[in-house]
Amino acid sequence: MIARLLLIGAALTCVAGHVCAEDVTGTASFDWSGPYFGIQGGHAWGENDAAATAGNDLGGSLNMARGSNDVPLNEGKGSIAGDGFAIGIHAGYIAQLDAFVLGFEADMEYAEVAGETDVFSGPIRVGEIRQEIDWLSSLRARTGFAADRALFYATGGIAVGGVRITSDDSTGSELHDNGERLVGWTAGGGLAYAFTDTVSARIEYRYTDLGEIDSGDADKSDGLVEADSRFHAIRTGLSWHF
Repeated sequence: MIARLLLIGAALTCVAGHVCAEDVTGTASFDWSGPYFGIQGGHAWGENDAAATAGNDLGGSLNMARGSNDVPLNEGKGSIAGDGFAIGIHAGYIAQLDAFVLGFEADMEYAEVAGETDVFSGPIRVGEIRQEIDWLSSLRARTGFAADRALFYATGGIAVGGVRITSDDSTGSELHDNGERLVGWTAGGGLAYAFTDTVSARIEYRYTDLGEIDSGDADKSDGLVEADSRFHAIRTGLSWHF
């Protein structure tokens, strides 16, 4: 009975069914140290505050649809719900000391994350505002702990992205079009698992805030439109270690 309890206790300290103690098996644990590169992709989504100030051409009080509630844009904000994907590459380096890991990672992604919302003057639709993110990049620290071939980590750092905001009037004629490279931050965490000594897979969540983008001038005829550029993303990826 005592031997059985000892065996059960040893099994509970293992991760995902793997033997977790070097001095029990005589086999060294997996070492995450070293450089790596890989591919990644996933789903991105978010709901951003958006506002418009009427110019001389439109005048009056404009409203942006937010679900079933119209918000007076000259006084408040509506929202743009964005959705899409990002896919790209990453590269980095990890140093491991006992179970503690510390490293850095850079990535570059092609993205299609877009959303739109209508603009109203009273009950009348007078236009539309659209927001798009078409590329993303980041430089981040990674820190966490390793349990043999499993790696649990947090990550955060600088984020850069290409963001565009546009608007049309009720006839479809363009009022605003502005694309910018915005700089912000990103943070999150994930789990990686090394299936072989050179290949690992990951799943990761990150929140990214690229700040605000606007177009136009409230003192001119076309008015001003503006929106935040924030989103959530869940990514999966494969990495090759060497």
